[in-house]
Amino acid sequence: MRPSSVLLTATASLLALAATSARAADAASATAAETAPAPAADPMVDADGSPLGTIVVNGEKREVNLQTAPIAISTVSADALRQRNATELADLNGFVPGLTVTKSEGNERVIAIRGVGYETAQNPNSQPGVAFHIDGVYIAHVVALNQDLLDVDHVEVLRGPQGTVFGQTSTGGAVNVITRKPVLGEYTGEAQLSYGNYNYVRAMGTLNVPIAETLALRGTVQYLRHDGYGYAVGVPGYAKYPLDDANNIGGHVSLLWQPSPDTSVTLSAQSFDASHNAALQKCLLCSTDPAAGSTTYIADPNADPRVVSQDFGGKYVTKTRMAYLSIAQTIDDKVVLKSVTAYQYLNKNQSGDNDRFIYANYHDNIVKWQDMSSTWTQEVSASSTPNKSLEWVVGGFYLRQHALQNIMEYTTGGFSTDPATGQAVSFQTDSPYQHTSWAGYGQAIFHATDALDLIAGARYSWDKISAQPVQYFATVPERIATSDALTGKVSVQYQVTPNNMLYVTGSKGYKPSGVTFAGNSIFVKSTYAKETVWAAEVGSKNEFFDKTLRLNVAGYYYWYKDFQFTAEDPVPFAGGTANIPRAQTYGVEFETTWAPTKQLRFDGTLALAEGKFHGDYYTIDKQTAQDIRATTYAALGYPAGWYYDPRVIAAVIAASTNTNGKKIPKLPGVQGSFAATYTAPVGPGELMLRGEVIYRGKFNSRIFNVPQFDTVPSYTIGNLMIQYQPDASPFTFSVTGTNITDKAGVSNKFADPYGSGTTSVEYIPPRQVFATVGYKF
Repeated sequence: MRPSSVLLTATASLLALAATSARAADAASATAAETAPAPAADPMVDADGSPLGTIVVNGEKREVNLQTAPIAISTVSADALRQRNATELADLNGFVPGLTVTKSEGNERVIAIRGVGYETAQNPNSQPGVAFHIDGVYIAHVVALNQDLLDVDHVEVLRGPQGTVFGQTSTGGAVNVITRKPVLGEYTGEAQLSYGNYNYVRAMGTLNVPIAETLALRGTVQYLRHDGYGYAVGVPGYAKYPLDDANNIGGHVSLLWQPSPDTSVTLSAQSFDASHNAALQKCLLCSTDPAAGSTTYIADPNADPRVVSQDFGGKYVTKTRMAYLSIAQTIDDKVVLKSVTAYQYLNKNQSGDNDRFIYANYHDNIVKWQDMSSTWTQEVSASSTPNKSLEWVVGGFYLRQHALQNIMEYTTGGFSTDPATGQAVSFQTDSPYQHTSWAGYGQAIFHATDALDLIAGARYSWDKISAQPVQYFATVPERIATSDALTGKVSVQYQVTPNNMLYVTGSKGYKPSGVTFAGNSIFVKSTYAKETVWAAEVGSKNEFFDKTLRLNVAGYYYWYKDFQFTAEDPVPFAGGTANIPRAQTYGVEFETTWAPTKQLRFDGTLALAEGKFHGDYYTIDKQTAQDIRATTYAALGYPAGWYYDPRVIAAVIAASTNTNGKKIPKLPGVQGSFAATYTAPVGPGELMLRGEVIYRGKFNSRIFNVPQFDTVPSYTIGNLMIQYQPDASPFTFSVTGTNITDKAGVSNKFADPYGSGTTSVEYIPPRQVFATVGYKF
């Protein structure tokens, strides 16, 4: 039987079992209710009678109970983030089924959900496959994903195309960070101070101030720093040049004005600054003599994964600013009008050792890599209030982004010269680009019966991306790409019992087209096509045994059209974004929570997935092309202008790779987690013990599936936490250990698709142990 059939059969069987078990559990509960006395009120039980609590999510821009939302959605609370020391999005790896967050070229973050991610991260005007939002504001530049999480209430991860209310760049799903809001009439605050190995320091303070009866202010400041997790030997002036360190400060402030229960106005601002050394990228396979085009490779000689041999000390400095105004007005308890206006600014500068090694007669260093972005977004919507007949929402979205990428790469024997310094240049770009997007959407929920809901929605999106590239100090003709798409979803939801639900959904997602900056390519076009994903999903959400056991299951099948990826061109340094015509992905996911007693709780996740490209499509692997160019160059006797010699180009074309049957990148076949939490009264307070194990299976980092360059190995890590809360005390004390076995897990492998073509390994953080004191009033 085909793997897809096995997965789909398993999913269908589990859904049928859930429905059967639901009826049996419901009948048993009814019988017990007839004979058992009414229980006394339990302060440990949620208001709806659930020991597990009711989780309310904003989901598709309406507040619903997680267990009745017909979508695969996971939430991570502020407490869960704190217990895991999750301070940025990359720390969510393993906590949500189907979610993979990897490093890319050190400081960028690539989010993939069910294998739908961002395989064009080196093209700044391309769009990711997972939309990232803060309080409903779409974050326009992917570099901003690297900022710390600030004053978070919870994080929602929506899996599957969100082509209706979230629109473009959500072919894989959406990640929504929901911050805490000001509270009227309450003067409260909290502070936390953590210290651990690597001189880890995290200091956070929050204050909620009631200014007037209808006005409140909430502000948070956070400082985080730690020494380098690794270091470089060989940087002039340093015995050990620190890498993978942190020095970040961020703040978030919100002002709430609520003159009546029907009117709410919130003005918010957020800032984040980071200034530290470069990320650690360890040479995987480096040429023994890149100046001569050698095809003999060696790895970094240091056995310690967190020690590298490099002779250029890189830096990373970034600044993000955001301000947004949210207005909500309810009319006659029937219609809610909303407006979210936002401005975002980003300025990032970094440098680094691009050859990842020490050579006696060669260097390749990025001395400047700047990304700047300024973006306005506006979204308006009108929606019905919750009712028992028909619920609806209609809205519109507008985005205007002005951005710039400026890179200067110095190398031995470069192809050009920097007029400002006289240094040899291997790559230079100073390219502004713009993105304009607008969309209109609508979705309706028809409550056909008390148990049956029918949902349908659609969105029309239009995008224009333009660029004025300057490559090697020469202006390339302006590039313009426009694309549009009609996306949406259709869903049927059936409430088998009050605690058990089944749903079936069909949806479509869209990622816009864009432009490439190269000017003399043969195969890679100046523009590339939009990417679309059609998805079918079937799921079940259940609570059993007096709501002490929660089990949610989802199975899916995706059909890709025009998968966007980074392609090499037969002409050197002329690669860019291209499209693979077809791919398919399928899988099944499980999430469960069981609270057998008031003191004991178990949480688990499991995701099984498979995805491959289909149909013949030939493209060029940069690593293979690099070797062929060098060997052909030598065989021809080192002719002048050999890079553009037709014989060299022909040899590269002849070595093209067929993507048919290759695996989808960033898609682990297996990933999961298991956690146990125990709380009990100890002395004059409550003690909490928590332990968890996270497994991330192996995957391929690129579409080429070359083992030495692309296979990212699996890893298993464990985390521990102990917390003590004295009775009637504002203080909390805890000790946390992450990656307790000090596993040098590989976050990702990176093969430079442009320029040097070096390959490197990027690691997850090492073991960290730190103590935290918290105070609330």
